[in-house]
Amino acid sequence: MLDIDKNKVEFLVTENMVVEVKKFLQEDAPRVRAIADEMINRHIERLYFVACGSPLSAAQTTQFLVDRYSTIPCTAYDGSDFVDNPPLKLDKTCAVVAISQSGETQEVVSALKLARSKGAFTIAATNDENCSLYKEAERGIAYHAECIWEIHLLVGYVLAIEFITKKEGANEELQKILEDLEKLPSVLDYLVKNLEQQGKELGEKASKWKFIYTVSGGPLKPLGYKEGVITLMEFTWTHGCALESGEFRHGPLEIVEQGVPFIFLLGTDGSRQTTQRALNFVKRYTDEVIVFDYADLSQGLHPMLSPMVLFVPLEWFYYYLAIYKDHNPDNRRYYGGLVEY
Repeated sequence: MLDIDKNKVEFLVTENMVVEVKKFLQEDAPRVRAIADEMINRHIERLYFVACGSPLSAAQTTQFLVDRYSTIPCTAYDGSDFVDNPPLKLDKTCAVVAISQSGETQEVVSALKLARSKGAFTIAATNDENCSLYKEAERGIAYHAECIWEIHLLVGYVLAIEFITKKEGANEELQKILEDLEKLPSVLDYLVKNLEQQGKELGEKASKWKFIYTVSGGPLKPLGYKEGVITLMEFTWTHGCALESGEFRHGPLEIVEQGVPFIFLLGTDGSRQTTQRALNFVKRYTDEVIVFDYADLSQGLHPMLSPMVLFVPLEWFYYYLAIYKDHNPDNRRYYGGLVEY
């Protein structure tokens, strides 16, 4: 096991998570709502999100929320996809929200430039005002935080809920989500303080696995990809694959056997029974299974907050998975300009 000071590991964002979420809800959320008001005044009819990596997964989660609770057309695009094959409908009736922590992700900046050239209302969500993305957008949200998964979800949720409510009227489910967002800091605080040991034990167990399949559905599907592919490969150097629970019986079930490892993300939304069915099948043939169940951790929060809550045990888990593999999750071989791509 690698012996390092976890307080100096940039990958871990648990220490600042609660403070940053509180700050966003108090200071940044009103600015996001003001942008939603402007979207109404501009008669926006369609919403696009553009991002890469983890921010794209957060955007896809927001798309799930918009699709589930409104009739507003909404699509989350990878930056390259948006530039290479832009949507036919891209004009002044569209809002394009570009998300990037650095604000310098080339594909995302190019996508925003394209959107603005077509007359779309362009919005940037990034860490700092002094970046290309913020300067390119008509409106910007500079949140000044490192816990980007939580913050990017909050940007998307607050913007979407405010826009939906103003455009289509009040919705009890959306109101419950908003109310529960205010409870989120206390829930996250409890989980950060109490789940490290569990993450350590599970990380040690998984460190013996050379590859891992991650299965999820519903609003947890983007988180399943973020953690089961992006985090697993980039930060722990472990081979990974993300699978949709609804598609598990259509191909993936054939590889289930003893010794094949799985991680399951279980929500409390309508997808639970579908994911549980896949989990029950896998458990019949292999013992190499780890389950992260929102029902055990939600403290009564709305099912749509599952991606925010489950991030905490997953953060501890992947940190210790890397450490038990003698790998510092901050180390890279190729990413960030170390090698030309």
